[in-house]
Amino acid sequence: MKHLIFIAILFISVTSFAQSNTTLNGKLTDLESNNAPLMYAKVMIKETGIETLSDEKGLFKLEDLQAGYYTLVYSFTGYETKEVKIEVKHGKANHIDLALGASTISLEDLMLVMASSDN
Repeated sequence: MKHLIFIAILFISVTSFAQSNTTLNGKLTDLESNNAPLMYAKVMIKETGIETLSDEKGLFKLEDLQAGYYTLVYSFTGYETKEVKIEVKHGKANHIDLALGASTISLEDLMLVMASSDN
């Protein structure tokens, strides 16, 4: 009887470990500064709403993810907002390198903003 209980506990622990969540690590760099780390940029998973900020080295970590496909949205004030489709795999190193460039504004857009602020 003890052996049966031991096997049952072992089986339950193995199956629960196999379904554990995983993490996604990455680095965000600045295209305007020769790929220098982009500090405090927002990185978010569109499907779950999980978000984080990059640190002083441009590194970020998103935890408690199930294996699967996600849309990663990353942005920083004055820079473009980008989206990229990723696959998070269980039991594998999930790492992605991302880069952002400065946002461009056309002269027409600038004139519209200035005209609307005059009213």
